[in-house]
Amino acid sequence: MRIVFASTEEQEQYIEELIENMYEEVFPQYFSDETIDQLDELSVLKPQTEEMQYNGTLKEAFQIMSSLQALTALLNHLDQQSEEEHRDLYDRNINILKQYGYQFPLTFDHFLSSKEKAEEVSKYGKPANKWIV
Repeated sequence: MRIVFASTEEQEQYIEELIENMYEEVFPQYFSDETIDQLDELSVLKPQTEEMQYNGTLKEAFQIMSSLQALTALLNHLDQQSEEEHRDLYDRNINILKQYGYQFPLTFDHFLSSKEKAEEVSKYGKPANKWIV
């Protein structure tokens, strides 16, 4: 017999917030709105039910949260230094997400060589304030 602990509702919400953060803060640094729209249509970072290996346990939730946090930190501070170390970290976290049914078809090179660079203002980015003039 094995005892497992279920993830909390707050952890599930936090996973959703981390995914939202990828779309609102990370992807606009590298891709145009059209490309982000395509990623959304492809259900990038949305759990795929047919490939779902995520059972909602506490350990799995922490692994998903940690992977999303690591990817966010890595992509927010990406530079050419120690590229191999970053590539290994990126690949390891992508594999963890894929293991639990979260699709992420982008390779590390998509971010390194992203020539598309987003416009100054992206519809996916968070507004600087709530008032639009």
